[in-house]
Amino acid sequence: MHKLIHVAVGAIADGNGNILLAKRPEHAHQGGLWEFPGGKVEPGETLLQALDRELYEELDIRVLGAEPVIEIIHDYGDKTVWLDVHRVTAFNGEPLGKEGQPLKWVPVAELSRYQFPAANYPIVNALTLPNRLLITGDFSDAEDFGRKLTQALRAGISLVQLRAHQRNDQNYLELAKHAADLCAKYRAKLVLNRHNSIDLLKQIPANGVHLTSAQLQDPVEIPKGILWGASCHNVSQLQLAAERGAHYTTLSPVKPTLSHAGSPVLGWDDFVQQVKKAAIPVYALGGMTEADLPIAKQKGAQGIAAISAWWGKGGLTLDI
Repeated sequence: MHKLIHVAVGAIADGNGNILLAKRPEHAHQGGLWEFPGGKVEPGETLLQALDRELYEELDIRVLGAEPVIEIIHDYGDKTVWLDVHRVTAFNGEPLGKEGQPLKWVPVAELSRYQFPAANYPIVNALTLPNRLLITGDFSDAEDFGRKLTQALRAGISLVQLRAHQRNDQNYLELAKHAADLCAKYRAKLVLNRHNSIDLLKQIPANGVHLTSAQLQDPVEIPKGILWGASCHNVSQLQLAAERGAHYTTLSPVKPTLSHAGSPVLGWDDFVQQVKKAAIPVYALGGMTEADLPIAKQKGAQGIAAISAWWGKGGLTLDI
């Protein structure tokens, strides 16, 4: 690998759901593509000091608040970059292209329409995905399932993984149709976790699929244009998911769970080290509660994935 270039990157948010993009000069490396502004971390600088300096030099703004988004190490062949990405949540000044670069405020939902350097696409995924991934839990019947899912959606859950391995194929199909209708009503995204989930997309208007770690090893072709993720338990699986083009993964188990009492867990220290090598948005899974969300974000996670934290919690209201 080439010498590692540490780069502070700012995903600058305007508070209205837009992110600021800058266009690279035609003569520069990866010229003509759009990017998230930033630059090299100089010796002796902290990441946030570098981010503030670079954004002042490029855009004439000063950073007042920022939170981690994702870290990406990418080998372009002629150079290797370590993108240390933070969402800039507060700043002083009005952004302007001090170096003559075109700027554009883009709605988060439209970021995928723009052409970026290859290393930037995981940033787009991270900015587009929510902080919470609900995995459906136990239910007594279809009515109970609908009630519990509706409660979570009303509370603000916007990404749902339908996992119901104990149900037969026909029952799962019926649940998936019901879930798709409810998610569409509340503008949430639904991914299917089933042995035949890709085939089910032909019958159900879901947004994508979630593969088990075993399915991730299968070279089955993933249809283009769908949202997909995978369950991972180690670095090699995380890297495989990234190589195959997954939009996100879960990494588990981070903490002890009731369903796997006594089983080994990663802990936050191991989680951090694995996520740093992932180059993909990662949800922390295993024993997660709402209180773990800010911890997970600080540890480099996209957010948390959970069942009991949100499933069947009447009156739940989330701080989105």
